[in-house]
Amino acid sequence: MDERRAPDGAGAPMMEGMSDAVTLFHDLTSPAAAVAVMRLTSLAVDGVPIAFEGFEAIGIDMAMPVDLDTLAVIDRLAPVAEAEGLVLRRPRTLPPTGLAHVLLAHGETTERAHELRIAVYRAVWEPQQAIDDIDTLVAIATDVGLDEPTVAELLGDRVALASRRRLMATHRRDGVGGVPVILASRTLVPGLLDADQVRALAAAV
Repeated sequence: MDERRAPDGAGAPMMEGMSDAVTLFHDLTSPAAAVAVMRLTSLAVDGVPIAFEGFEAIGIDMAMPVDLDTLAVIDRLAPVAEAEGLVLRRPRTLPPTGLAHVLLAHGETTERAHELRIAVYRAVWEPQQAIDDIDTLVAIATDVGLDEPTVAELLGDRVALASRRRLMATHRRDGVGGVPVILASRTLVPGLLDADQVRALAAAV
């Protein structure tokens, strides 16, 4: 997982009421989460039952500077990411991700979920687009086939962003502290697992 924000609850049982599905918690500015999303999306396309839940790890509405630890993680994971089909470029800043998570949550309810998820991660790490910009997110969503007016209305709704952040706060109280992390059989485990380990987790649920 991303060494910057390791989840305090990793390896511990989750609270009552949490889903028993295999779920990947991820954030767009985490290089480790980017690798995990690419890997697990490929598995999901192949039919492995995996859910994807966005988690705003920093939760600040401003771009943040890239620290040396993050740069070291990017450099270490760049070959792994390339093998998964993603180029990890060193970003100038880390943008806020709340709006992007609103879009991704909407995407998960559509038939374009996998395409949208990959497109948004590529936008962050390859051309390094401004994913905190509504017009940019609308363009990404439209390119993968989502309805432009629906997406624009959703992203302009501040209530949608507040609701998404309330849900993230609930996940944080339930033990999710960093990304990537996987919830399987009511237990949080590190999210940067290899494909066979993820398949084994999914089979055990």
